[in-house]
Amino acid sequence: LESYAALGMSFEKGREIAVNEYLTNLGVIDDCKFTPTLARGLSIYTGIVFEFYDKLGRISSAIGGGGRYDNMITEFINDGEVYPAVGVSFGLSSLYELLRVRDEFKSSSNIELYVIPMNTFNDSFKITNKIRSMGINTLLELEDKKLKKCLDYANKENIKYVIIIGEDEIKNNKISLKNMETSENTEISLDNLDKIKELVK
Repeated sequence: LESYAALGMSFEKGREIAVNEYLTNLGVIDDCKFTPTLARGLSIYTGIVFEFYDKLGRISSAIGGGGRYDNMITEFINDGEVYPAVGVSFGLSSLYELLRVRDEFKSSSNIELYVIPMNTFNDSFKITNKIRSMGINTLLELEDKKLKKCLDYANKENIKYVIIIGEDEIKNNKISLKNMETSENTEISLDNLDKIKELVK
C-alpha cells in the first residue's frame, strides 16, 4: 500500500535526532513527516507517537497508529525491571477500503454466487447450503433488502452470478441463475442444482 507515517514526538533533548537517523538509515525518511500537533488519545505513551496515512489520499483517516510506552508493561509486571516497548495497530476497515479500489481486487470477487431470498428465507437457506456443498462460494442475503439494492451490491462487489428466490420459484420448483455481466438467465430445476456448478465453475 502507498502510505506515509506522521510522527509526533515528546522526547528528551537529542532523541529526535536519533529517530531521524534511524529513519534515514532504514530508507523510509521520505515517507515520514513530523507533525507537532499529532496526539494519540491514550495516556500510556511516553515518547514518539505515529499514525499511517494513504499517500494517494483515497481515505482521509489514519490506517494505523501507535507509539512508545515505557511504563505500561513495567507497571504490569512490577518486578523491579524496566520494560520499554513500542506498539502499533492497523485498522482493518481502513485497509479493506484501500484494497477495494486496487485494480486486482476490483476485477473479481471471491463470492461466486449471491442468493437473494424474497420472503423465502428458510427455503433459500436450504438451497444455499446445497450449493455450498458443491464447493461454490455462495453468499446468502440475510437482511430484508429491496431487490434493486441487492443487485446494486452484487455489481459493486463484482459478484458474477445471482439467484433470486421468490415464492413463485419455490412453487414451480425452478430458479433462475442470472449472469450479471451478460444479463443472461438460465433456468434450473431445484431437483438438478448440480447444473449450477457447470455454469459457475
